[in-house]
Amino acid sequence: MHNLKRLNLGFWLLWLYLLIVPGQAAGDDGLRFYYFNPDSPQNNLGRLKSDMESLLAGFDLAVEFQPFAHLTDFDARVRSDRPAFVFAPYWYLKRNADEIRFIPLLQSVHQQQNSYRKLLVARLGKDESINRPERPTLAMTSLGPGSKQLLASMLNSGSFVAFEKLSIVEVPKDADAIFAAALGQVDVALVSQANMKLFRKINPRLIDSLEVISESTPIDMPVLGYIEGVITKEQAAKLKEFMFSSQNSTVMRTLQIEGWSSHER
Repeated sequence: MHNLKRLNLGFWLLWLYLLIVPGQAAGDDGLRFYYFNPDSPQNNLGRLKSDMESLLAGFDLAVEFQPFAHLTDFDARVRSDRPAFVFAPYWYLKRNADEIRFIPLLQSVHQQQNSYRKLLVARLGKDESINRPERPTLAMTSLGPGSKQLLASMLNSGSFVAFEKLSIVEVPKDADAIFAAALGQVDVALVSQANMKLFRKINPRLIDSLEVISESTPIDMPVLGYIEGVITKEQAAKLKEFMFSSQNSTVMRTLQIEGWSSHER
C-alpha cells in the first residue's frame, strides 16, 4: 500500500514537472533567440530565419531562432517563454528591460551609425489639410503602449498637429505605411529614412508622390542581449564574440545591418 502511494506521488510529481518545464521534459536542450525589428527593410522572415539558423549552426550551443512580425506576439512570447537571447528595438528594451531582466550585449550599426531617423510623410499637396479640426490618421509600425508620448519625443510638435488628436493606424512594416499614405488611405505615415531610400529604388514614382513633412530626432538602433537567469554571463559572452566574428557574413545583409558595437551596461 505504501509502495502504491509512493508510486502515485512520484507520478504526480513527474506530471507537474512536465507542465512546469515542457522544453526540458521534451528533451529540448536548445536555447531560444527571439527577433523583432519592424523598421527593418527585411520583409522575408522565412529567409531571415533560414539564414540565422545556418549561421547559428556554427555556434557552440544549440539555438533556435524565431522572428516575429507583430509586437503583441513578440512581447507575449518573451514574457511567457523567457528566451535566452533577444534582438529588439531600443525603445522596447529601454521600457521593458527591468521587467524582463534584459541585459544588453551589442547594438546594431547601419552606415557606421548607432542611430537612424524616421520621416513623417504625406501625399503631395495634402500637408496643408492635415491641421484640420477632425482627427488625422497616421500609419506607422507599433511603438507599443504610450506611442503618442514617444512620437512627441521623436518629432517637432510645431511641425505637425497636436499629438492627442492623432488616430494611429498600426501596420506590420514600413512598406504598409508608405502605400497607405501614397494611396490616400491615411493622412500621414511615419517611416524610416532607410526604407524610403530603398523604396525609391524599387518604385520611384510611388516615393515621388510623397513629401516629407518632418524628420525625427536620432533613434537608437536595435539591441541584442540576453535574459538574466536563463543563461550564464559566460554563455552570453560566447554569443557576443560569435556575432562579432560573423559581421561579414551573408546574414548581416539579411538583417539589413552592417555590424555591431558593444552595448553592455
